[in-house]
Amino acid sequence: MIQLPNLAEMTDVEAIHFYTSEFLRLSREGQLNSEYGKALLGWKKEMNKRLEQSRKEWW
Repeated sequence: MIQLPNLAEMTDVEAIHFYTSEFLRLSREGQLNSEYGKALLGWKKEMNKRLEQSRKEWW
């Protein structure tokens, strides 16, 4: 089972930094289609939902 950080325990900036760092690393390694890469994509979708909700609340 792939363990990714818990979004509820991260700030928006921390989540964006984590995703960006991992995406770039996987891209360099040619591993975007790996099991971890697919799990990271799912994690990103959850992050995007949270960021969209934050934007709506802020504006």
